[in-house]
Amino acid sequence: MKKILLSAAFIAMAFSLFAQEDDKNEEYELRGNEKYGYIITEKGDKIEGIVKLMGTAETPWVNQKKVKFLAKTEIDPAKNRQKLKKMDTDDLKEFVAIDGDKERHFRLVKWANTREGVTSEGGGLGGTLKKAKNLSTTRHMAEVMIDGRISVFRLYGYPATVAVGKGDVEKMERETKELQENPTVLVQKEDGKVEAFQAEDIKELVKDCDMVKEKLEAGKYASYDPAKQEKKRSGMGKMIKNEVDRAGMGGTLLTMAEEVFSDYNANCNK
Repeated sequence: MKKILLSAAFIAMAFSLFAQEDDKNEEYELRGNEKYGYIITEKGDKIEGIVKLMGTAETPWVNQKKVKFLAKTEIDPAKNRQKLKKMDTDDLKEFVAIDGDKERHFRLVKWANTREGVTSEGGGLGGTLKKAKNLSTTRHMAEVMIDGRISVFRLYGYPATVAVGKGDVEKMERETKELQENPTVLVQKEDGKVEAFQAEDIKELVKDCDMVKEKLEAGKYASYDPAKQEKKRSGMGKMIKNEVDRAGMGGTLLTMAEEVFSDYNANCNK
């Protein structure tokens, strides 16, 4: 986490220096969700400029599909406001928006959200659309929570946008709120496959790092109690535990990931 904050601070400093040296950047007036940042295109080119997050706290999944961007080389000194270009998962590998010392980092991942694709309160148009949207959408700009040899991402499911009838609308509203509050935590080791993260995966992911493995087994991490996490459970028991662990913005899973994988990346990031 310290590395992330330092990285954000250095980037912010770079933009500050750029602003002092280039009147164009001083003249541009940031609006709404516009922040200084950069993109990495699908060809791998890094371009600095103005990044506008299109999602909000109510619609965080929008950031996973599109963003607006204006390259600093395209800033017109005669204008204090300009139109930003909309970009999506076909155009980008990553984008970063910097707000003070906070960095929001999104990276392209390929993953099918089968959980949200097969679960719904019931039938109706809203439920059908939600399932179809989540099963058919496999390219996302997931938010990077931990970056390193083991990377962790936060990914929101996609809600239905249309419902018919009072009952269907009420179900859609409940499911949309659940999606806002309970994103999925994803994990990727090096260039491996992106997977939904579960507590039972931790030991396997860190087994090549003796220091972290030993601390895990000895119960040295506050978020990981071996007696509870390694308890034998039935298939239904595992499913219930996974739902409890992921509840509340990533909940226990994200806390575990931040504590254990950050330690792994700092000490075993070969």
